[in-house]
Amino acid sequence: MLFFIGIALPLIVIWRLFRWKKRGFQLKEFLHELGILVFFSVLVGLFSQTILPKAGEVPAYTTGVNLELFRVVEETYNAIIYLGFWQPFYINFLGNIILFMPIGFLLPLLFKKMEFFIFPILVGLGISLFIEIMQLPQSRSSDVDDLWLNTLGAFLGYLCYIFIRKAFPSFTVAFKKSEFIKHKNG
Repeated sequence: MLFFIGIALPLIVIWRLFRWKKRGFQLKEFLHELGILVFFSVLVGLFSQTILPKAGEVPAYTTGVNLELFRVVEETYNAIIYLGFWQPFYINFLGNIILFMPIGFLLPLLFKKMEFFIFPILVGLGISLFIEIMQLPQSRSSDVDDLWLNTLGAFLGYLCYIFIRKAFPSFTVAFKKSEFIKHKNG
């Protein structure tokens, strides 16, 4: 993951610097640009772990597609209760939720239009659906439960944003582009 972020980050920085120079440098937008870098780093890291094939991994001959909703709940419960095996809980539940929390947090933090709760959640669902579809031709498992767990993660990230916005309103305003700040104060 860090390898791909290390490759992508300089390219993202160059792209954002060109855009920033074209619009005119404003120090007020520095935190917004920093947030954009973090957001794209999160996406690169997420895609590198979910879409790109792992080095040395032998692909399966069949694609595992689970279309049975909440099957992961039953399988995880059985693994914990009968086998004392917690790994499915950490990977399937916490992993899928935590991976998408930055999306639900960063989108409304960086973009005023994303403050309405349905938008970051729909973006989280869309990214999750994109990942599941991209895994199909790679003979990787695709799971409908990943969709709702990832979307739940985006929702929880959004709730974290709401909490931060209420507790520290000047912090969240600082990450918005300066034109939104002027609009809000004007």
